[in-house]
Amino acid sequence: PQVAKAGFGAAAVAMASLLEAKLAQKFAAEKPLLRGHSWERERSTDMGAFSEGVYTYHFDNEAPEDDGGRGKIQIDEAFFELGHRVWDTCLIMSKFFEHQPSIVQGKKILEIGAGTGLLGLVVQRLGAEKVLLTEYGRCVERMAQNVDANRGFAPEPDSIATCMLDWNEPDLPKEVVALQPDIIFAADITLNPADVPKIADLFTRLLAMRDDIKIYLGCQDHREATAPFMEVARGIFEVSTAVTAGVSSPIPGVSNFVTS
Repeated sequence: PQVAKAGFGAAAVAMASLLEAKLAQKFAAEKPLLRGHSWERERSTDMGAFSEGVYTYHFDNEAPEDDGGRGKIQIDEAFFELGHRVWDTCLIMSKFFEHQPSIVQGKKILEIGAGTGLLGLVVQRLGAEKVLLTEYGRCVERMAQNVDANRGFAPEPDSIATCMLDWNEPDLPKEVVALQPDIIFAADITLNPADVPKIADLFTRLLAMRDDIKIYLGCQDHREATAPFMEVARGIFEVSTAVTAGVSSPIPGVSNFVTS
């Protein structure tokens, strides 16, 4: 088993630099930012085009018509509220696992800061044994509504659940402890530098539950807290970069899911 420096057998798998150099250059450009690809939702002057209130995620390998809803997930969102919208990192992680479903099939999955619930709903559809999505405050209600609206299209509708997780609380929720997850997801939670110690402490407590847990962290380099968190993480955990095992990216404009 892999052993983290904190003494726990675990691996924190960092999905860093999720967008190619071209996107990074566009983020830094002084000229007005325009949507370069259909999936992009951030840093765009065309944000109004994505504010209809419902985002539809399409699975690549499902027939778009007459599939009874199995080939898509519809997410109710409030685009201009932080935890109530689908972020680009969530989309990229969803496609990463959609094209490598064996990573999650038959596994117990916990997601931290699950937002609208999209990533968890995707891996549920891919065959995860159990999925528990956690959030805080008002986000929990919208997340639960999205889960209830989409769970019926999965082979096992009751294999997904939601609960509140407060990063400031010393004790983990009973639902999290009962799950004993194999894999933990976190997409785009490295936003606020003040949260770095909280995230590191939370990950340490989660990894202490078992000696073989892996954390898949999706982050973008331009986020203010990404570099500080990765510096802390490398001093505590065993960190590596997730690889695509030869699977080419299905996302236009992303040459690889991850880079080192």
